[in-house]
Amino acid sequence: MEQLRLDVKGDGHDLRIPENPGFKGQIKVRDNAGPCALHIADGVKGTWNINVSGGATVKIGAGSTCETALVVAQGTDVIIGEDCMFSFSVEIRTTDTHAIYDIDSGNRINPDKPILIGDHVWLGKQAIVLKGASIGSGSVAGARAIVSGKVPPLSVVAGVPARVVRSNVVWTRRIGQGRLDLDPKAMQVVEAVRATV
Repeated sequence: MEQLRLDVKGDGHDLRIPENPGFKGQIKVRDNAGPCALHIADGVKGTWNINVSGGATVKIGAGSTCETALVVAQGTDVIIGEDCMFSFSVEIRTTDTHAIYDIDSGNRINPDKPILIGDHVWLGKQAIVLKGASIGSGSVAGARAIVSGKVPPLSVVAGVPARVVRSNVVWTRRIGQGRLDLDPKAMQVVEAVRATV
């Protein structure tokens, strides 16, 4: 893991990072509000910049890949499923980083919120997933989409803010022409989603 820089401050963190030559980038873990957890499954590849703080947890499922991705989990969790594919300059953030307060009450009005990304999700180039978002399995977020709400499984979302533009679809890692029934990973996701409906 020569291409991985690990910067850990504090004690008691639960770090599970496999020896994987395809996994590189930078990981920062801070215990400013308690120990954090980072679980990277086998087969995760790409250049990841991961910042975990405030007692948050980040989990990245087996076989998920990225070209370049920034994951910021502050005070709450980011859960990424298996076999996800993220393009270049993808951002996933549970926080606005800086607090905004209501002057009269003194209460913070922009709390951190968790993010859940299902299995086999494709995030296009420069897609941004904001706090509180959830993306259902098999879905696609188009290039430069900003996802801040709930994306149903087997959907395509695009735009700012991201909106569903197509339903009842699934993507494949294969490039070019082909048949869905020849892609076992995609079919597995379709069957798993249909089993929960």
